[in-house]
Amino acid sequence: MGVLVAIIFWLLLGMLALVGLALITPLVLRVHLTTSPKFAYRIEVRALAGLAPRLRLHPQHRRATGTGKPSDADPKASQKHHEPSRHRHVQGAVVRAVPSLVKGILQRIHLAELHIDAVYGLNDPADTGQLCGLLMPLQFATPMPASVSLNLRPDFTKKCLNGSLTAVVRFTAAAMLVPVAQFAWRAFGPFR
Repeated sequence: MGVLVAIIFWLLLGMLALVGLALITPLVLRVHLTTSPKFAYRIEVRALAGLAPRLRLHPQHRRATGTGKPSDADPKASQKHHEPSRHRHVQGAVVRAVPSLVKGILQRIHLAELHIDAVYGLNDPADTGQLCGLLMPLQFATPMPASVSLNLRPDFTKKCLNGSLTAVVRFTAAAMLVPVAQFAWRAFGPFR
């Protein structure tokens, strides 16, 4: 009996060590978006600083199962719910805390690679020219690191946005706990 308890203890300790290692080592997230010939995306996540196998997420062709509208048979779906003032107060605190959450998360994400190749155009060629004037300094006047490439081309003949975006970011899951905890404290803390 003592041997079984020791085996279970060491297995649990090993699993806890693996979870801790996964939390403190960087995750590598690669996102690829494209709009031509149709919108598509691919997201890959690699744990343990890129040493673990890739987890891939890409669109699957799924059949629609319903219209998304509430049915007439469900009276609760069509009723309007009036929220008490306490819920409105909590929602207001959540809305006020979201900007600091976004800022805290963005500070902990490190951009490793960014490639944008796009053709853009607006209805009016003059508007396309103004947009081109705003984007050209971003593309040509600022020194870019080798891991960043921007290829933005205006199309003065039609309204369009075609191209692809590839971004690779690194972040540590444990570092994300700090802004999430701060958000929870601001939104749902004891003084709310």
